Amino acid sequence: MPVFALVDCNNFYASCEKLFDPKLKDRPVVVLSNNDGCVVARSAEVKALGIPMGVPWFKLRDEAKRYGIVAFSSNYSLYADLSNRVVEVLSMFSPNIEVYSIDESFLDLSGFERVGYQAYGAEIRQRVADWLGLAVCVGIGSSKTLAKLANHAAKKNLAGKEGVCDFTTMMPAALDALFGRIEVGEVWGV
Repeated sequence: MPVFALVDCNNFYASCEKLFDPKLKDRPVVVLSNNDGCVVARSAEVKALGIPMGVPWFKLRDEAKRYGIVAFSSNYSLYADLSNRVVEVLSMFSPNIEVYSIDESFLDLSGFERVGYQAYGAEIRQRVADWLGLAVCVGIGSSKTLAKLANHAAKKNLAGKEGVCDFTTMMPAALDALFGRIEVGEVWGV
């Protein structure tokens, strides 16, 4: 039976910016589109303030001052470099890796059953955090679609633990109940 893991970096662009300034650790951070037009990435702190993706920066300036939001112009060279480093680390965990987007990769975990997928996912998370300073969530499933859904469940703390959700060990009734709580458009960003 095939088994896939989807490893997704949390708040990737904002997390990349925070890496280089420890004073930003708990600060709200946004990354702006080309020409600083609108918000294309938000840190967890900004999401908690209820600020939506895509809001024009000029409309956010007053809130930014009130909440101490730090804004960065997009730095795609930095994001690509860190993405490549994440992929290098992930390639140590599986010989078969598919880069899905700048902050997401699928790993084929077929043949790794003996390791225990939950523990393996935790090891992946820890290695990326230790070596690169970035947080990731890991979703594990018997298809790429299920791995993507499991990753979403891990990110939203709907299932799994400590940022790892393994659908291969969940009972069908538990999966049915979980699927009823997942907003599909939210998973694929539509």
